[in-house]
Amino acid sequence: MTTGPSPESMNQPTAGGESAQGNVSPAKGGPLSGPLGVVISVALLSVAGYLGYRTFINPPPEPTDSAPVWYVCSETGKAFEHIRQMGEMEPVYSPLSKKNTGYRAEKCFWTKDGKIKTTPTYVLLNELIGKPGPTLCPDCGRLVEPHNKRPSKTQSGEIVIPNADSTEVKTTSPQPTTQPAD
Repeated sequence: MTTGPSPESMNQPTAGGESAQGNVSPAKGGPLSGPLGVVISVALLSVAGYLGYRTFINPPPEPTDSAPVWYVCSETGKAFEHIRQMGEMEPVYSPLSKKNTGYRAEKCFWTKDGKIKTTPTYVLLNELIGKPGPTLCPDCGRLVEPHNKRPSKTQSGEIVIPNADSTEVKTTSPQPTTQPAD
């Protein structure tokens, strides 16, 4: 008389897929097993890699704002406002010369006597048009460099000149960010 399961029934799978000994029976192949699963996995990894490359190496262009930017016509030397368009490269179309001769203007905030102006003079930098030598402001005759920041006065009359690294230099006498011409 046997009191436990027979040896033949020990290796038979139960309803949960396990044998009476606790061994798991081999799983049936799923729809993505075999060569089809490998092909689909490789395809998905390729798409993910391509999208990662496009996002980090070649990001989409920055959106343009609708605020007008000041430009200077390289033929006439006069300033004009222009709203940048997506993908637009310099030189931009100048309404003054009716050609693509517009370059982004640099602002000079100084007068000839070293005082701060409220309305800047818009200057075309020589380096933008490939002209050798320093750029001098046609209004005050001072050297104009890229990224001039607007100076300001404190209540005590000191002039505050922002540097390119965003630190401020306070002076008691007017010392413009641009230098006088020789």
